[in-house]
Amino acid sequence: MRAIAYVRCSTEGQATEGVSLQNQADRIRAYAEYRGLTIVDQIEDAGISGGKNKARAGFLMLLDRIQEGDIDVLILYSLDRLSRDMLTMLALERLLNDYDVQLHTVEGAVDTSNPDGWLNFAMKALLSEHERRQVKHRTRRALQYKKRNGEVVGSIPYGFTREGGQLVPVPSEQDIMQEANRLYQEGCRLGGIVVRLNEQGHTTRSGRPWTPQQVKRLIGAYECTFKKGVTRIGEATRKFIEAVA
Repeated sequence: MRAIAYVRCSTEGQATEGVSLQNQADRIRAYAEYRGLTIVDQIEDAGISGGKNKARAGFLMLLDRIQEGDIDVLILYSLDRLSRDMLTMLALERLLNDYDVQLHTVEGAVDTSNPDGWLNFAMKALLSEHERRQVKHRTRRALQYKKRNGEVVGSIPYGFTREGGQLVPVPSEQDIMQEANRLYQEGCRLGGIVVRLNEQGHTTRSGRPWTPQQVKRLIGAYECTFKKGVTRIGEATRKFIEAVA
């Protein structure tokens, strides 16, 4: 059976250390030899995170190879080399199934040529998604803790400046924030607040006139009266769900 190998590492450091591309490739070739598979090509993404599919040229090339219909097996070192996003993994497995391509992994004993192997794949996809969300949750909690302790996280918000690792109020900007909030509490709409601030000669930090979007960020009690719009990812997911149902 004709097989294609896909190897990936997340950082430039991993490209030369740890589970390197060469290490993955060697393990995959040993696995293929043991299983009697012939590797006809190897595709790699070096120093690239698995989080952004479009940023991975190798991953996109892999999709092309699958659709060309000239391979029987896709071999990975481990499932997380493909992605930690469950939707990506399930969608790719569906694509592989449509083109009659098996998915094998060296680590984790995934082999989708049989129902038990597919179940193992699905469970690992679920666990990878859980880990991805755990990391995201822990990161968010850590950032919230730093903010509560006055530490600077990310960009410096309007109304403050950085002194060491702390945020310190800027009186002139705080005055503008108070004016914007006062006008909002009096029932003034965003457009009206923009006009008033600009007429009073107040400018943004960059010295430009205010816009509604910028003013909205100044108002702590702002409540959006509009429904969330359609997003690109939402539309694509909708089409995907309709296509596979």
